[in-house]
Amino acid sequence: MKKIAILLSLLTSTLGYAAEFSDMAIVKRVTPRYVEINRPISSCQSSTEAAPPKEKGVAGAIIGGVAGGLLGSRVGKGNGKVAAGAVGAAVGAVVGDRMQNDDTTETRNVERCTQRDNYQRVQEGYMTLFSYNGHEFEEETQTKYRIGQKVSVQVNAIIDQAN
Repeated sequence: MKKIAILLSLLTSTLGYAAEFSDMAIVKRVTPRYVEINRPISSCQSSTEAAPPKEKGVAGAIIGGVAGGLLGSRVGKGNGKVAAGAVGAAVGAVVGDRMQNDDTTETRNVERCTQRDNYQRVQEGYMTLFSYNGHEFEEETQTKYRIGQKVSVQVNAIIDQAN
C-alpha cells in the first residue's frame, strides 16, 4: 500500500498543475451565423370532374323483358298474343336497361394539393473572435457582443514542468 502511495505522489509531482481563473478578453470580430431551414408551403385547388362510369348491369333488361312480355301477351288473340308478347318483351327490355343504366354523367369535387420547398435563411447565433493575452480564439455565441467590448472568460492554465 505504501508503495502505491509513493508511486502516485511521484507521478503527480512530475505532471503539471492546473489552475482555473477568470480574466477579461476583448471582442475583435462578431459575425452572424446563419442556417438554411425548409418551411414547405402547401397549396390546394378544388375542381369538378366527371365521376368514373358505373358498371352496366343486365338485371334491368331481364326484368323489363319479362314484364313487357307478360303485359304484351294479354293483348290480342291467337297469334296476335305471341306477337304482342314479343314486342312487349323487346320494349320492356329496352326500358328496363335504360332505367338501370342511366347514361347521365355524374360529377364530383376533387381537391388536389401540392407542396413546394420554401428555404429560409435564419440567424442562429454569432461567431465571435476574442483576443486574450496576445492569443485569439473564436467561439460560437448566442449573445451579440460589440467590437472592443471586454468580456469575462474562464482561463485554464496548466503549468508545464517539462521546461
